Amino acid sequence: MPASRTLALLLAAAGLATGCGSAGSNSSSDFSGSKKDVANAVEDLESAARKSDEAKICRDLLAPSLIETLRTANKTSCDTAVNDAIKDADTFDMTVKSVTVTGNNATAVVDSKHRSANDTFKLEKVGGSWKISAFGGG
Repeated sequence: MPASRTLALLLAAAGLATGCGSAGSNSSSDFSGSKKDVANAVEDLESAARKSDEAKICRDLLAPSLIETLRTANKTSCDTAVNDAIKDADTFDMTVKSVTVTGNNATAVVDSKHRSANDTFKLEKVGGSWKISAFGGG
């Protein structure tokens, strides 16, 4: 699947659109320790996308490997690819249902109210922060 398509799916799965719909619930409070940090990273993605803050998404929330995939696949900057994906995204609430942490890698299973399947976000610890490295359907 092309990176731009998977990014659009990620943002749609996270219920991210600019200024539309209700705000997503903050499910990170259901977790503690590293699991809470991972859930917060997913929540931060939702918040930044709602504000159309593609610079924050690219700078703070996506792993370098995913940024490079976006640049290569789209032949454009991360900011432009994220901006395009935000424009194409649908809006609906999301909830982080579960988090699994194994060393410097983690997965977060996200339930979207308007999808029949959960989405799985993969994260990696980069410089002490959890960053989204991949995503896909459930």
